[in-house]
Amino acid sequence: DASTSILVEDGVYSPARIKIAANTPTELTFLRKDKSGCSASVLLPDLEISLELALDKPTTVALPALEKGEYPFHCQMQMYKGVLIVE
Repeated sequence: DASTSILVEDGVYSPARIKIAANTPTELTFLRKDKSGCSASVLLPDLEISLELALDKPTTVALPALEKGEYPFHCQMQMYKGVLIVE
């Protein structure tokens, strides 16, 4: 399985554009450094995934094997935005 870490800080996901391999289960680990309430959750609407992010603790989500395409992710208010690029 592949794995990617994403830092949540200063109103952005870093990296915000994440390339992963198609048809391969992947783990994403979000590390929230931002105290803003907006950064407390992340949603992947196309995958029906919603995560609560603890402050200063990594939160990992296991993604199934995905088909090629782009899968946006964002906070509840859509102020933080990112995209998974599956290729």
